[in-house]
Amino acid sequence: MRSSRFSRVRGEAEVVAALLMAVVVVGGFALLWLWLYPSYLGWEQRASHAMLEARLAARERVVVERVKCAGGGVSVFVTNTGDVALRVLAVYVNESLAWSGPLDLAPGASAVVTASSPCGNVYLVKVCSARGNCWSFLEEEAWGG
Repeated sequence: MRSSRFSRVRGEAEVVAALLMAVVVVGGFALLWLWLYPSYLGWEQRASHAMLEARLAARERVVVERVKCAGGGVSVFVTNTGDVALRVLAVYVNESLAWSGPLDLAPGASAVVTASSPCGNVYLVKVCSARGNCWSFLEEEAWGG
């Protein structure tokens, strides 16, 4: 009778040990999840934002309608022909930075940028947006209106 009593206690001890081990493992994974989950959420949000910006950047379009010598510089007529709003950050004329600053253009909107560049007959104009797109245009000076 004594040996069966000890085997029953040993069996109960094994069950309690297995349950305790399960609690420790589940608790450990729960703590690991609580520690890693905020990092995962941050990574997911950054990746989602980057994908959205890449899609918007692919839909940006700009046209330089004309370039005209005006007073102390060159007037560059810029039009947003894309279907997303864009921000022009820089205009280069003949490979030199001629204008910088934020210029927000809604789809279909136009604006005039007065760039500090010497007048000439032919201009290489490069317009760069905040999303990293740059467009280059070879323009002759416009005469008249």
